[in-house]
Amino acid sequence: MFPIIRWPFGSFSISHLALPPTPPCQFANGHSKEDSHHRILRLRGSAFDRLPRFRGYYIPSSSCDDGATDDEQQLYELFCAYNSLPTFADDLDQLFGSTTLHSSITKIIPIPNVDFSKPNYMDIIQQACCGGIDAIIHLAALSSPGYCEKNESVAWKVNCPVDLLTFNAPMIYVSTDQVYEGTKQFYEEDKDETVPVNVYGRTKLAFERVLLSSGGGVSGNDRPLLSEKELGGSSMPDVKSDITLPLVAAPKSIILRSSLILGPPTPLKNGCKKGAFPSFLQFIESRLKSSTPTDYFVNEFRSVVHVDDVIKSIKHFLQHALLPLSDDDASEENKTRVFNLGGSTRASRYDIALEMANHLKLDSSSANAVDRPAAGGGGVPSPPDISMNVVKISNELGVSKMNGLKEIVASTFK
Repeated sequence: MFPIIRWPFGSFSISHLALPPTPPCQFANGHSKEDSHHRILRLRGSAFDRLPRFRGYYIPSSSCDDGATDDEQQLYELFCAYNSLPTFADDLDQLFGSTTLHSSITKIIPIPNVDFSKPNYMDIIQQACCGGIDAIIHLAALSSPGYCEKNESVAWKVNCPVDLLTFNAPMIYVSTDQVYEGTKQFYEEDKDETVPVNVYGRTKLAFERVLLSSGGGVSGNDRPLLSEKELGGSSMPDVKSDITLPLVAAPKSIILRSSLILGPPTPLKNGCKKGAFPSFLQFIESRLKSSTPTDYFVNEFRSVVHVDDVIKSIKHFLQHALLPLSDDDASEENKTRVFNLGGSTRASRYDIALEMANHLKLDSSSANAVDRPAAGGGGVPSPPDISMNVVKISNELGVSKMNGLKEIVASTFK
């Protein structure tokens, strides 16, 4: 999904999303006054099914401690766009109908059947929103490297949806650590080159370039989005929009190169599972408890990140996106910026399994350390070490360090 926020510019504090308890939010089909409500559109992607936990969408009353008055409060309409998940709308209705929400959230409206591979996806979104947009939180993706490798044309359409720029709204775009080649440790976003080794990484990097570019490869300039090295010998498909308007990213857009996201499952009743388990951690838990022999790569590393840190980062940049532009057009704060979004631990899948066993006090002998195949898991090219330096995001958020593997496991299995 990806969220869009529509609102009048004015003073805003992210703490306005955590005011004292108020009656539950209800779904609504009508539209609020244009001068008093903000509108958020959130695009859902299979890799981010747990992000309905975003506390901008539902705020438990126990977390509400802000003393803002009703007159100071900004109001929001939330549009949750997604492709195909039959239970999603009912799950949202049940969740939000039984949870005390922040009073600033006036509507939560699902938008189903938004498929970036189809030419009508913009029409569906625009008809549902019926108005302008103030910010976009873009989480949607075809995130399976194996599927992308076998379905390259569809992957390019879904992962590089250039028409979204016609909203002319700042975008918080969750990209991937797989834009890096994986031949070193602790990649730095402002120093190290991007050399994706698979189709998934290339398509995600291409949309980064769309946001970073002032038109190259999108609005009439023939300069390609990716270099020959970044394309890895493959050809660059035509990702130009059929829309004739210049497609340029709005000021204050943000690119977050996310690592593997770990944490508790979604609060949705029917869940958003990958296979039989809500997430990788629950899969490991099941295998350890049943003593089922399981192979885990010991030589493939990532800076695994807590879902709460992902949420915190999105909220931080959302707050920034909704503030008025700086008077200085050349200000760095007005430009599209890139951040590595990872945790403080460089970890392999085997490291995660051992930490799970240690925390849950389970026998780890069923966890087998195996080397990652040279061609990557499942025969799909995979970067062996895409651990990231996360000092920049830590400084931006004002924290001494991001949560590491121990904190992720401990907070997930309290």
